[in-house]
Amino acid sequence: MSSEVQGILAPHGIGYRIKLLSQLSGRKFQERLDPFGLTPFHWVVLCCLWQEDGLATSVLGDRLQQVGGTLTGVLDRMAERNLIRRTRDAHDRRVWRIWLTDEGRKLQDTLPPIAIELREVALQGISYADRDRLSQLLDRMLINRQRFTLPISEKSLGSIELDVTESRRGWQEILAPYSLGYRIKLLAQLLTRTFQENLEPIGLTPFHWIVLCCLWQEDGLATSNISDQLQQVGGTLTGVLDRMAERNLIRRERDSHDRRVWRIWLTDAGQELSQVLPPIALKVMQETMQGISASEQEQFSQWINESSENLT
Repeated sequence: MSSEVQGILAPHGIGYRIKLLSQLSGRKFQERLDPFGLTPFHWVVLCCLWQEDGLATSVLGDRLQQVGGTLTGVLDRMAERNLIRRTRDAHDRRVWRIWLTDEGRKLQDTLPPIAIELREVALQGISYADRDRLSQLLDRMLINRQRFTLPISEKSLGSIELDVTESRRGWQEILAPYSLGYRIKLLAQLLTRTFQENLEPIGLTPFHWIVLCCLWQEDGLATSNISDQLQQVGGTLTGVLDRMAERNLIRRERDSHDRRVWRIWLTDAGQELSQVLPPIALKVMQETMQGISASEQEQFSQWINESSENLT
């Protein structure tokens, strides 16, 4: 493999590391929300309503869908907690609008400081000037992914790019959809969806890709080594290896020195995919980084690494 192709293989590729940072920040934020009985999806809804109360459910649904969530159950749980109330639109009875209750408004004094604290943990050691620059790079990557895949409307993504600078003037910079955390999550989701679409004709998933990347770089790994890479980005080994064995992409063998350990080896078919899949991943990342210089990509990559290390 060329050095360019090797550079996009998990776990060192920028796509994997963006996904990893998104997973790490999501887990850490969930830990801080647990005492309140809330989730990051509830946070997104609250952020939207703190900025504009009485939004239509379609607007809130779009925000959740962008980062892989659905409105089903989220609003029910919040209504049960007396954080929101639903009313029909006065001019269009087909439209439901969501309003904050007094309890929902009170959380505006409690939750944003928690988000600020987590942001400062993640960005420790990164100057404010670098944060602004890296935020701009992130917006350009989001625009690029929109241009090639159009997963969300041009209006919604354009508003993110235009409003981020304005929102930095106040505390709203830590609210979805303007916060770095939300936009990192959005970029990770867009990359995953795009790559999944490219893998579907081959009958594979991004989790299969991670296993193959590990084995292309070091064949015969123990299952525990591969499992760690999957767990970091929210996957499990259950079913993944079975599917790959059925496709004759891998074979399992017990370790010759420790019979408790299973090792995973590539078959010829699995090895042949090293000529097929990396160019697909490379194309996705080249699209995402279009118009971004090599030095800017290196800077962004360094920021991703520093933030992940801070959260770890």
